[in-house]
Amino acid sequence: MQTPLSTNLSRYAPAVDHLLFYKIVPDADGIRLRIWESATELDQSPSPYLYILNLRVESMAEAKKRLKAHLALNGGTLSVGQELPQKGKVKLLPYPTWDGTEGMEDSY
Repeated sequence: MQTPLSTNLSRYAPAVDHLLFYKIVPDADGIRLRIWESATELDQSPSPYLYILNLRVESMAEAKKRLKAHLALNGGTLSVGQELPQKGKVKLLPYPTWDGTEGMEDSY
C-alpha cells in the first residue's frame, strides 16, 4: 500500500519557520542593504545568524531589486507588484530548490 504523498512531504517540513530579515538604510555614502537569517537551536550555530549580507548600493530601487532577487533565490515569495517597507521579515519556503522527488523514492 502506498503512503499518501502529503504524508511523505510532511517528513521534510521544518519544525520551525525560517525567516529572512532585512533592513534598507540611507546613509551618507548611498543606500545600505542588510539581509540576514537568524539561526535556530537546530542550526547549532555559534552565532545568532546563519548569515548576514551587507551591501552598499546607489539607490533605493537597486536595494529593493537586490532584495527581491535574494528572496527569489532563497524561497521567499512576494505578490506581483508588492512593495517592500524599508525594514521587515519574509517567511521562506522550506527547501526552495527541492524538486519534490529527491529522497522520496520509497513513496512510488
